[in-house]
Amino acid sequence: MRKFYLKERDALEQKNAGSKARNDVESIAESIGYEPLDVALPFEEHKSLAASVKANLEIEAFFKKRLSGLQEGDELLVQFPPRSHSVLFPRLYRSLRKKGVHVTFLIHDLERMRYSQLNDVPLKKRVRISLEETRLLKEADRIICHNDKMKAFLVEQGFSSHALIPLGLFDYLTDCPMRSMEDKKAYNKVIIAGNLSPEKCVYIAELQKVPEVEFQLYGVGYEDLGQGNVTYHGSFLPEELVCALDGDFGLVWDGTSIDTCTGIFGNYLRLNDPHKLSLYLTAGLPVIVWEEAAVADFVKAHHVGLTVASLSDIPGRLATLSRDEYYRMARNAADVSGQLRSGHFLKTALGAE
Repeated sequence: MRKFYLKERDALEQKNAGSKARNDVESIAESIGYEPLDVALPFEEHKSLAASVKANLEIEAFFKKRLSGLQEGDELLVQFPPRSHSVLFPRLYRSLRKKGVHVTFLIHDLERMRYSQLNDVPLKKRVRISLEETRLLKEADRIICHNDKMKAFLVEQGFSSHALIPLGLFDYLTDCPMRSMEDKKAYNKVIIAGNLSPEKCVYIAELQKVPEVEFQLYGVGYEDLGQGNVTYHGSFLPEELVCALDGDFGLVWDGTSIDTCTGIFGNYLRLNDPHKLSLYLTAGLPVIVWEEAAVADFVKAHHVGLTVASLSDIPGRLATLSRDEYYRMARNAADVSGQLRSGHFLKTALGAE
C-alpha cells in the first residue's frame, strides 16, 4: 500500500496566513510516509459559459492523467476545498474509488457556510460551492472534519457518521521558541490576530467599549479609529507571527458585535476550528473564546482559557482571575503547544499516532 497527498500549486500559493495550514498538512503528511502528487495548474476565472464548460473538462482531464498512476489499495489525501475547481471532480474521485483507491478529504473550510449568503458572491461561485461541498465530499471514503460540532452538522446533511473523523485542532509547525511566563500583576493584554479589515471584523470598531482591557492587534486590513485601548503591531508572516505575539490571552471572536458573534463569520465559529486558536496555543498563550463557538469545548476540556458570552464580560473575568489560575492555563497551553508543533492532531486523525 502506498500513501500519497495531492500537492496543488497554483497562483494562490504564497506566504500568507491562508496557506500556512495547508503547508503544515503537507509537511506532516510527508513526515509519516505520504508522497506528494505534484500538480501545477493555474486557475483562471472564465466569464462565458462556453469557456467555463471547456475549462472544467480540461481540468478534469488534467487531474485524471496526473492521478492515473494510483493503484488499488493506495491512499490519497486531498485538502478541501481544492485550489483548482471543476464541477466534474466528483466523477473523477468516484472513478478512483471504483479502482480501489482510498480517498480522504481534509476539510479546511466549508465555504457554503461562509459565503453562500453574501449578496456580493456571484451566483456561479455559489453554485460551484454547493456542488463541491455536497457532491464532491460524498465521494470520499473518509472525511477529516474540524470537531464534533462540524461532524454533527455533516451528519445532518446526510454524511455517514462512520466516515467522519474530528481533527481536534489544526497543527501549527514552527521553530519559534516557547515564550517565557513572566510574573505579572495583571493579565489584561488581549491579542487579536488575523484579518482585521472592517468588512470582516466589524466588532473591532467597538473595542473602546470594553474597559480595562488592552487589545493588541496583529494582521492585515487594520484601520486606526483612535481607540485608546487598542495598539496595532503590524502584520507578519505566519512563521514570524508566533514569535511576535506579546500579550496575556489570544482572542477568538468574529462578526459584527462585541455582544455576541453574529453575521456570516460569527456564526461560522459554531462549526469551525479557527487557525488563530492554534496560533495562540502554539505560542503558549491561554485564550478567550466565544462560549457558543465549537472550540469552546476544547478550551474547557483542556483548561487552556476562558469562555465568554460577550467581550463586555472580559473585564470582570480578568478582575477575579488569580495568578495560580492564569499560570495553570498557561502551563496547559504549553502542553497543547507541544502537540501542535509535532503534528499530533493530524497524525492521530490519519492513524499514525
